[in-house]
Amino acid sequence: MKSGHFFRVIILNFVSSLIIAIVTCDILYSFHLYGGMYLGNLFGLYFLVVYGVNNLIEAREVPNNFSRFIVVMAYILLFDAVFLFIIPLLFGPNAFPATEYLSMNYNGAPFEIVLSKEFYLALFAIVMLIFNFLIYRRYKHVE
Repeated sequence: MKSGHFFRVIILNFVSSLIIAIVTCDILYSFHLYGGMYLGNLFGLYFLVVYGVNNLIEAREVPNNFSRFIVVMAYILLFDAVFLFIIPLLFGPNAFPATEYLSMNYNGAPFEIVLSKEFYLALFAIVMLIFNFLIYRRYKHVE
């Protein structure tokens, strides 16, 4: 892949994943499912981080080693920053639900987990890193 084509593929993957996230959020917003607006981030991240990075690896632009995870982390940080900026602009400042708390008792010890936008974004980032690790292990011998 030439350098110009490489950057075009990166930008196209990013814009496509952003469109997937916005369409998912629009569908959830139209059905008044405001608590599920984070699913747009999950679908967009999945397309960008799993599908997009695999395309770059298959084209041999990114080696299937530790640099794969550096690209994935950079994609996640950039996508989350853009997602948190774009979604409130399109759907209003209250697009994301208020902070909620999940209370659990484990062997008598109470746990309270704060379910905020930061929690969901960190959870989705961890899930995408796990997906990439599993794909890395599966295709490690292909290099």
